[in-house]
Amino acid sequence: MREDAAKGNTSTPQTGDQYYAGTCYERAAVAQHWELDTAEMPYLAHIKSLSNAWPPLRFLADWMEVGTAPPRWEKVRAKTWERQTRASKTNVKMLGFSASAKVEEVDLGTSNELKSALDAKPGHDDINFRLFVVEDLSREVIELLGSRLEIDPFFFREQIGDYNWYNTRDAWAMPPNLTAGMNHRNWFRMRHVRFRYIEDDDMYEKARTESEGFNVFRRPDDDETQWSFMDKPGSMIVMTRTRSSIWIGRDPQNPDLNVGVVLLDPTITQGYPLWLGPANWAPPPAMKLEAPPTTPRPKDLFNLVLQATQSYPWFSSDTGITGIDEQVFTLPTIYTICADWLVACDYLKARLSQIDWEMEKPAIFRSKGEVIDNSLRRLHIFRRILPVFREMVSETIEHALPTATRLTPQYGNAKPHPGNLQPLMEDVMEDFRRVQGLLNLLQERVDRLTAVVASEISTEDSRRGLQENHNLSRLTWLATTFVPLSFVASFFSMTDDISASKFTFGWFFVVAVPLAVVTMVIAAGVGQGWFSKEKQRKTRLVAQEGRYFKKRDAVAAVKQKLKK
Repeated sequence: MREDAAKGNTSTPQTGDQYYAGTCYERAAVAQHWELDTAEMPYLAHIKSLSNAWPPLRFLADWMEVGTAPPRWEKVRAKTWERQTRASKTNVKMLGFSASAKVEEVDLGTSNELKSALDAKPGHDDINFRLFVVEDLSREVIELLGSRLEIDPFFFREQIGDYNWYNTRDAWAMPPNLTAGMNHRNWFRMRHVRFRYIEDDDMYEKARTESEGFNVFRRPDDDETQWSFMDKPGSMIVMTRTRSSIWIGRDPQNPDLNVGVVLLDPTITQGYPLWLGPANWAPPPAMKLEAPPTTPRPKDLFNLVLQATQSYPWFSSDTGITGIDEQVFTLPTIYTICADWLVACDYLKARLSQIDWEMEKPAIFRSKGEVIDNSLRRLHIFRRILPVFREMVSETIEHALPTATRLTPQYGNAKPHPGNLQPLMEDVMEDFRRVQGLLNLLQERVDRLTAVVASEISTEDSRRGLQENHNLSRLTWLATTFVPLSFVASFFSMTDDISASKFTFGWFFVVAVPLAVVTMVIAAGVGQGWFSKEKQRKTRLVAQEGRYFKKRDAVAAVKQKLKK
């Protein structure tokens, strides 16, 4: 990796060369090949006109013209059909609500259907709220929603990429905004993470290939924390950083109609949601009142949010909310994300418990390989990702939830509730604080386990070093034993007449054996410091102290006799 960086290799499997389309300081010449005529795309033209004063919007304009992340242009440039497919990709569900129930539901699979739905008036006079739930993004979806509803371009800009940090040349870098500015937006976004179980490497490669087909940049990554003792060989848990954004406003052509837009990430179809997905927080129906739902629980984020939206409100008897209000725009997505976070916390706790178990049962696990080194490697992974997760949850608590509360005022059909949050929003705020507390505890546990594992590694190294010293000591004694034997043998063999040496063998043993014993005694004395000046000094001091105490005891005995 370091050699590739030194050679200027900045390519990735998902986007190719990251700086193929230029940097934040200078656009590459290739950018002129994807520029489009904006005569029939007023929203794109508007974004381009704003990009001088708001530089991050330049990347959104390039994204719309390419149809996906601009660094992918090298891969899609010659694929006209793929570029057209990406540009027109549409997967939108339009839901209409009255004050009492859902009365409208339309699947919009093409940009023409979306345009017709946006231009058409509500099919029912009593529709007060209209919600567009969007999976993935495309040029035409952004153009239609942005121009028709006059949406802030940064709403889409925040959704198209996902990076925890930026390199110094990244064209997609987004400087952090002021809280004072975010408090006046009519939209918010939430970052979260989703885990998925993958059975083998082949399935993982298919999942990575599938994610390259998304227009937004998302990537499933192997978390590399597999536990070889109980996990299926070859299986893995992949982690995908995800974003969800919600915009709430009025329809410019129908001022009495409240409109919401929810942007959700697509979900890979390979593998399974970890533990089959997050918990279903809605209470199950009573056995005698109504039949249970027959459709299985969705496994992708888009349909999970749709199911939660269609079944809202979930706790009518407890909260006093008997109808539909603007919270239907936000709560289904927020609750789903929070449930996903609780699954993530449980998963991280399980992985740390496995490392803890390895430390507690060394006789079971350490005999099966380099467990200690592997445990430290996994802990370093957790030390890297946990601060990112904590930052995601803190952003949601500090910015997203207060904005959602501000944009969805409490209606008169709900019971009065103390504080600034609505009942359901206050409930989920407690859950997010619970998630935050769990992540803090996990961070403390990782730090503690890291210290323990490092100490264990140091102890193991010391134990191995001590064993090697013992082995070296044995070899030293063996070599010392042969020193006098070799000397005597050499001394007695300084003659060519072997017959004249018949008495030499007897003299060899008579001289060599005592000499070997004397040599071993001297070597032992040297090893124990017999001839050390410091040892001799301490011996003299001990002897002097002994004589002093004997003399003192003798004087004391004489005095005792005189007293008698």
